[in-house]
Amino acid sequence: MKQIIGFATQYYTLWDYEAIPQYKTDTYGNHHHVGIQHNYYYIKNISIDLDKVKDLYPSLTIDDALKGKTNSFNYTTQNLPEGYFWGGKYTGKLIDEILEYDFQYCIWSANNYSGKVSEYIKNHPKYIAHFENLENAKQTEINSKQLLKVGDVVTLEFLRNGYNGSIVDDEYTECWTDALYGDIDVYINCGVKAVRGMYPYLMPVINGKAQKTKGKTLTVTVTEIFHTDIRDGVVYQNIKVA
Repeated sequence: MKQIIGFATQYYTLWDYEAIPQYKTDTYGNHHHVGIQHNYYYIKNISIDLDKVKDLYPSLTIDDALKGKTNSFNYTTQNLPEGYFWGGKYTGKLIDEILEYDFQYCIWSANNYSGKVSEYIKNHPKYIAHFENLENAKQTEINSKQLLKVGDVVTLEFLRNGYNGSIVDDEYTECWTDALYGDIDVYINCGVKAVRGMYPYLMPVINGKAQKTKGKTLTVTVTEIFHTDIRDGVVYQNIKVA
C-alpha cells in the first residue's frame, strides 16, 4: 500500500493505492502471474494550492489517472500467458494439446474468441495447413469441372424465373435466375422486364427476349464471369449472359 496525490476538480486529493498480483493455475499445476488488481481508496481533499500540497506531502507523486475522481474504485489489468485456453471447457489447458484431439473446437475458438487465443490458433502450423488443404481440395474440385468461359455459347437448364432485380430511377435494370450446366450450378445475371399488376414478377431477358425461364432449356452466350466457387459441396459460377 502506498499513498499518492490526485486532482478532483478544484482540490488536490489524497489516496491510498495498492497493487495486488493476480494468479491462475493451469490444468498441469503450474502457477502463472496473469495480472494486477489496482485498488484506489479515496482519503480526503488536501488543498487547492499545489505548493501547499507539495509541502505537506513532499515524497508523493501526482497521478494523472486520478484526475476528476473522488470515489474509491478498482480495476484489473491482465496479461494472460500465451498458448493456453483461459476460458471455456478447456480452461487451463495448452492449446497445442487441444489442437491434437479437438481440432474443431479450436477452429470455433479462433472465430469466436478475440486476442491472444484467436491469434495463437490462427498462426499455428496445424491450423494454417488445414485451411491450405481445404483450399487446395476446393481448387482441385473446381478444376475438374467443365467451367463456363466468356464467349461460350452453351445450353442451360433453367430452374427459376427472375428474382432480386436491380432498380434505377424506379425501373428494373437487371435480375438473376438459376440454371444447371452439366453438374455445376449457374447463377445468371441478365436483363429484365418487370410485369406489374396484382401479382408482379420479373421476367428475364434472354437473347433479347423477355420470357419466363423456369423449366426451359435455352442456349445463351456468356458475356462475363463474376465468380467461381463451391457452395454446399457443389461447384457454381456467377455469370452474365446476353
